[in-house]
Amino acid sequence: MGRYLFLSACAVAVFHLAGITSAEVLASVVSFLAAHQTLLLGGGLLGALALVCASLLFGGIGFFNILYVMAKAVNGLVQLVLCAMSVASLVLWFDLGVNLWVEGGGPLALVLYAWLYGAAFSLRVFDFNYPVKEVLFSYSVLPFACMALFWLSGFIL
Repeated sequence: MGRYLFLSACAVAVFHLAGITSAEVLASVVSFLAAHQTLLLGGGLLGALALVCASLLFGGIGFFNILYVMAKAVNGLVQLVLCAMSVASLVLWFDLGVNLWVEGGGPLALVLYAWLYGAAFSLRVFDFNYPVKEVLFSYSVLPFACMALFWLSGFIL
């Protein structure tokens, strides 16, 4: 998780150095999520279901290499986007006072967690030693950790 948080923080620094403000990022993200909410929810949830079905199919017929590459790529990408969403929500909260998880990120978070759980299940089909509980717990805590920081910042600021 540390490398994904570092990459996300680097992306925030690049945006800051490029002169892109938090308000511009928020406006573009919220408008994108509002315009594509149905497609995001429908396609994302069906895609996560297809990932699980494909992993069971590939695991059943012995194509473990395809299964592993597919599940590992999805797992890494989802973890990166969840960390980016957490860092972005913290930046937006302390800069604009806007909670990204509530403002428009709810459908995105739902889809991302469906993909995360599906990818973890797929990796478990490939490798029975894959630490499903640890990975799912650490990434499922991200929104709650952000909310706790938002709540604590009310007492500090």
